[in-house]
Amino acid sequence: MRPISKEKKFVYDIFIALSVIASIVITYISISRGIYDVFPYFYLIPVVLIAYTRPKISIFVTVFVGWLYIGLVYALGLPDTGIFARATVWFFIFVSIGVLISTYSREYRKEGDRSCGSFFNSQAGAFSYDRDSLLIRDPNLKFSQLIGFDRDVLLLKTLPELITEAPDRELFLSKVRDKQRIGDIEIKFTCADGNKRWALVSATDCAEPAIYCTVVDITEQKQAQDSLIVANRKLNLLNNITRHDILNQLTALIGYLELSKDDIKDPLLMTYVTKEEIAANAIRNQILFTRDYQNIGVHSPQWQNVAETISLALATLDIHHTRVTVHLAAIEVYADPLLEKVFYNLIENSIRHGERVSEIEILSESVSDGIDIIIKDNGAGIPHNAKERIFRREFFKHTGFGLFLTREILAITKLTITENGTFGKGARFIIHAPQGTYRSILGNRSEE
Repeated sequence: MRPISKEKKFVYDIFIALSVIASIVITYISISRGIYDVFPYFYLIPVVLIAYTRPKISIFVTVFVGWLYIGLVYALGLPDTGIFARATVWFFIFVSIGVLISTYSREYRKEGDRSCGSFFNSQAGAFSYDRDSLLIRDPNLKFSQLIGFDRDVLLLKTLPELITEAPDRELFLSKVRDKQRIGDIEIKFTCADGNKRWALVSATDCAEPAIYCTVVDITEQKQAQDSLIVANRKLNLLNNITRHDILNQLTALIGYLELSKDDIKDPLLMTYVTKEEIAANAIRNQILFTRDYQNIGVHSPQWQNVAETISLALATLDIHHTRVTVHLAAIEVYADPLLEKVFYNLIENSIRHGERVSEIEILSESVSDGIDIIIKDNGAGIPHNAKERIFRREFFKHTGFGLFLTREILAITKLTITENGTFGKGARFIIHAPQGTYRSILGNRSEE
């Protein structure tokens, strides 16, 4: 409940005075003409207005109006006990109505004062705007300070003057219109000095002419985020250049070591060269790992069609004579854009290390707390004591850090991976997507 301004109170006081005068005149005319049943209702008008606008003194004023009414009836009425009795009853009705309305009004106003206090004294910026005209209303001090306008000046502004970028403004207005309640949408405000400030805006349509908004300044966070993005781009560029140069030198080194084998006759020296070649290839694999690892988390996670992502991974793999079957629910998972790399690594791992893999099956199963995506093969399987170690960085075989990368990519959006196959019968990897990290493609909602 918005507090009543002094100007509005003055207007209400005028109406109260006029309604009291009108009631007195109507009382005089009615009693003079012998009408005793209608005019008492006119006294309800000043009683209600007083109780609403001035609840602290309304009881006293209501009693005064009641005495005024009963005094007029006793002074102007005929010596009829029935008329006096009705007048006395009306007196108590006026007082009772005045007490009830003033009590309710005081409680209502207390609640309104608390709400208004929270609104206007909040450490977050707050304002409202008219749904039709988009005029700014009720800006609090924090919001005024945020954009550098005095409160009186803000009351003359419209939303398009504060959110000057039309696409952002229209997106904000359409979301409020469609959802009635939105939270934490990023908006860029134009300040009094012409600078732009970023803010998280939450808005609520309370079925009133005004839409209420709260604003949290995130300009410094956005600037820090932008600076971090620029720094990461520079670091990634430096890493790419350095990695490219090292790989070129390693390629040359491995080539020369290969050529050296043709001319070496000493078995001991050949052993040394072979070990050097193995070490050089290990260094090469580690450098290639840094290329993949630096891309994890660079781009925001997104909803991805699991079946399509697996198809893309299969298209880049040489699956030889391995038969791959896919039986998946129509779902999307919320994951890092490198999700394709996850399925690539798992399928490639089965083909490369399964020794005798001829079949790979990919399926999904609903579980109590989410959904499992299972990749299993009929190969050699993984020993019991290595089921967890294969996901660690220090444990790799030939291909590098594929499974470590896989777990890291999934962990960004709280997806997990485990292996529970039977050694000698095949590997069985389970990617678990908890509730909220997957949804049905039809209807875009979580599988039940």
